[in-house]
Amino acid sequence: MKSKFFHISASVLLATGIAGAVTNAPANALASSCSTSNVSLGGVNATACAGAFEGNDTGEKGTLGGKLNGGLFSDLVGPGVTWTQFGKSDEVNSSIDAAEDFTQGSWSLTKVLPSKTFVVSFKASDSYSAYLFKDYDWSQGLTGIFNTIGVSVNKKGNAQALSHASLFVSDIKTDTKDVPEPATLLGLGLVASGMVISRRRQSR
Repeated sequence: MKSKFFHISASVLLATGIAGAVTNAPANALASSCSTSNVSLGGVNATACAGAFEGNDTGEKGTLGGKLNGGLFSDLVGPGVTWTQFGKSDEVNSSIDAAEDFTQGSWSLTKVLPSKTFVVSFKASDSYSAYLFKDYDWSQGLTGIFNTIGVSVNKKGNAQALSHASLFVSDIKTDTKDVPEPATLLGLGLVASGMVISRRRQSR
């Protein structure tokens, strides 16, 4: 049984200090296409993205793990890289009304991962998009922002609510000299281990 590396919460919104513009989809859009500006970490946009794909990214019929191990992003990370699912966030804080439309927010790793090359996927409605971070510099910070406009939109071109997020880590090892000192991480006010995702209502 996999450990839980992150959870969804709307009760506390992490202060990121990152400003990001949400790209609006064209009116009456029926499909969505990801952009590297949809997801950032430490103020750094994703290296690349893929999607939106139909279906679920994880689970018995999940396809993202298979896609990654089948060569998705291999043009950027090289051949023969093995990917492992590190966690999935599908628990919503009990204070949240499930009907609320949470389409953007902040997410945070609460520890340095064993690799600087990883993928975060976000699922909304019946599709998901995958965002690659390659050779990420941990000194940039462990907190970022996201929006689901590149995952799923409704018939009016509006982003749809986040269902869950998943984290996949490559077997490309992190050089220990590249890992920040513990004091650097303490300054971020992060707790526990893994990844924390906070969501906020989309501005209306």
